[in-house]
Amino acid sequence: MRAASLAGILILAPVCSGAITAVALPDPQVAGFSFPESEATIAGWVQDLENGPPDAAAAAFEKINLHGWGLWTALTAQSSMVENGQRMRVFETWYTPQELSDQLAAGATALPAGTTGSAAARTVTPRRRAALLVLNQFSHVAGSAARTANGAGQVIGFVKYDPTASDHILKQQLLSTAALTTLLRSGAQQIPVFPSTALTLKAAFQVAASGTLVGGRYYRLKAWPGPPATPQAWDPTKWPGCVWIDILGGGSGNGAVDGVASTDGSSRTEATTYPVSSLISYRLSAADAGALDLTQPTLGAKAGDTAILVAMHVAGRETTRWTWQTFWWTPTPDDPHLPSSQAIASLRPAQLSGAARNYAMALGYDMLSPGQPFVGGANSGLAVYVYNPWLEAHFGPADLPDSVAGFDPAGQPAANNTGVASNCMTCHARANYNPDKVAGAPRYSGARYVDLADPQFAGTLQLDFLWSLPGSAQ
Repeated sequence: MRAASLAGILILAPVCSGAITAVALPDPQVAGFSFPESEATIAGWVQDLENGPPDAAAAAFEKINLHGWGLWTALTAQSSMVENGQRMRVFETWYTPQELSDQLAAGATALPAGTTGSAAARTVTPRRRAALLVLNQFSHVAGSAARTANGAGQVIGFVKYDPTASDHILKQQLLSTAALTTLLRSGAQQIPVFPSTALTLKAAFQVAASGTLVGGRYYRLKAWPGPPATPQAWDPTKWPGCVWIDILGGGSGNGAVDGVASTDGSSRTEATTYPVSSLISYRLSAADAGALDLTQPTLGAKAGDTAILVAMHVAGRETTRWTWQTFWWTPTPDDPHLPSSQAIASLRPAQLSGAARNYAMALGYDMLSPGQPFVGGANSGLAVYVYNPWLEAHFGPADLPDSVAGFDPAGQPAANNTGVASNCMTCHARANYNPDKVAGAPRYSGARYVDLADPQFAGTLQLDFLWSLPGSAQ
């Protein structure tokens, strides 16, 4: 399947219907972006960013952030797949853990070959985009109130693996508890590592259910204000402002936020109202709504309701410790709040257009600056904070029990034990399968250094940075 560009919008043609095909990451035609990059190339960028002279550090900053934006441009591109009368974006066509577990249970050890002309494409039985579920990481939240996004329901979503990661999972049976246990009992320290082309993502949605709309059309969506002055659990219930999403397409919002955020909509203005087309979204089918009703019955989801993408983590296995980039919708995409920045936003490529351009990005290609070796390092240096407002900001110290005090990015002493002081690489480096309930096995942590040979891993199976595997294995 060949990628093409039309008026700056990446499309994949021709449009298909029927079986949903998992589409390989396309080339977004962004100058300077390549996937996968060699580990040495990315390591060189990180070294220059952390230790290079000013000119080299500035160039490395641009290369790293362009790489993150290139991934986002490619995976949010419109594919040729159609479901429920709607074009699917590339990431929507990928496999969920549940789908791969079902294939493993049926005896599959590889994805069936695709028939679209793409060697990496795979065909499966027609299916929904993915059932929206409460994400596994929210089971680690100490207080149930932190799970509530905005009074309309929990932050829900799905995990997905690209075709090459999915192939690896099936071939190595990595969603089988029996296979994982066999590896552990045989003396393996970690699972077979993923190929450099592997991508995995975690997407978070809010559902604009008809019963939550003001005037039958306006959805109240909390707006990230940036991290608090004092690090603490900072879930959406604590964010002071909101925007209003008009599911009928109205609104002229261009950065304004409703600071009153009245639940009855009395504080809504045209300036704080944004058209649904400014966000990545899709309409629920009857099957989508039925599946959601099983886990979120109080939401009252119905066919035709709108699922709005508010956040997404994306990880790529181009390096041993993966690359980590995270995205969230913002009313100020040109000047987003921390942990993003105006400098990061300025590097969005021209090929990134439409709703996908209205998302902020933060990324972390190291745990500390300057970095430490994979094995035998120390928790010294400045912490690199990279987190998603919708996915980690709710974490407090009780949710990150393996945190270690160190320094913040400004060099000040910091506990680094909250979600707004966390790092994706740090937390995922600790991913392990622990069927024997080994006391002291690695758990969630705030920003800190993690030794990949830490004695804490003894008696467990390291999972190549993917907490999603034990959370979904059967």
